[in-house]
Amino acid sequence: MRKFFAAIFFITLVFPLLFGVMTSVSVITWTLDRDFYINTLNQPDVVAALNTEPFIDQILQSQLHLPPDAETDALEEILQSILTADYMKAQVSGFVHDLFDTMQGKTSDFSPTIDLTPIKTALSGKNQDAFLIALLEALPECVPGQTPGFGSETQSACKPAGVPDALIIEQGLKPALPVVLAQIPDEFPLERELTVSDDDLSWRRFIPGTATPASIMLGMLVLSFIALVVWYLIALVADAGWHGRLQWLGWMLLIPAFSVFLLGFGTQSGLAGFWINVGLSRAQLANTPFSPAMVEIIETAAFAALPRIANAFKMVGGISGAFGLALIFWGIATPRNK
Repeated sequence: MRKFFAAIFFITLVFPLLFGVMTSVSVITWTLDRDFYINTLNQPDVVAALNTEPFIDQILQSQLHLPPDAETDALEEILQSILTADYMKAQVSGFVHDLFDTMQGKTSDFSPTIDLTPIKTALSGKNQDAFLIALLEALPECVPGQTPGFGSETQSACKPAGVPDALIIEQGLKPALPVVLAQIPDEFPLERELTVSDDDLSWRRFIPGTATPASIMLGMLVLSFIALVVWYLIALVADAGWHGRLQWLGWMLLIPAFSVFLLGFGTQSGLAGFWINVGLSRAQLANTPFSPAMVEIIETAAFAALPRIANAFKMVGGISGAFGLALIFWGIATPRNK
């Protein structure tokens, strides 16, 4: 009868607790590691997605107010040569560091910025002529009623009709470009899109006086302690001697460990990719900055992160399973009570 009750308690109590602890430990190994996010976002595929034509075209359309049918191929090539892989990696790393500094309480709010200094330097130096020529090629001629310029929310950008591009560059754009670049700050804050105040991050401290990582780790320790106590008590209930108790301890640990180990293989399978695509298709990303190119970037980063996530599940499941097997063989080697 005691084995029956132990089995019921294992199914309803021990298994959920141990499985929850193992999956939580697996997740913590990468969610609280800033290097994981930096390495994931600095993958060549992710950096290449940040420097693709759709992403840059979205920036041009939003910042220069170009008409949808504008020829921006030459302008995109110039910007791609300026936005190098090293520049992209530096921006991504800074973004992640700012986020973790806020979560750890080192800064009061999360206000990421984009470093514009390399872009300003490139546009005022060797890339100036090529940039201005490509810019004028992308600008259509103004129609009657339009004001020449880079447009606004109510009017698309255009250039004066009947005026040669060379004349506009020499007499208009070149003299004005240094003044325009001087008015642009060295860092562009993403305030409207991504600023998170300290009040919005009130959830980050589960325990007053502690930052998010410390709160999560302390909560994880409490949950682990509860799971281990329940796991041990059910083994005491299951059998009167250590020959059976050790085997119960081993099997109760091995079964959730094997489940977590299989979860690691499932994470690397096509099933995880399927749900990523389903989630992105249903996510409301229309109002995010630089959408729809952002969808491709998120998808690329998610697939790049899957191997590390899967290995975390396999590692925790494998180590826990090894302890479970050791307990089982220890129990088998232990003599029965006379």
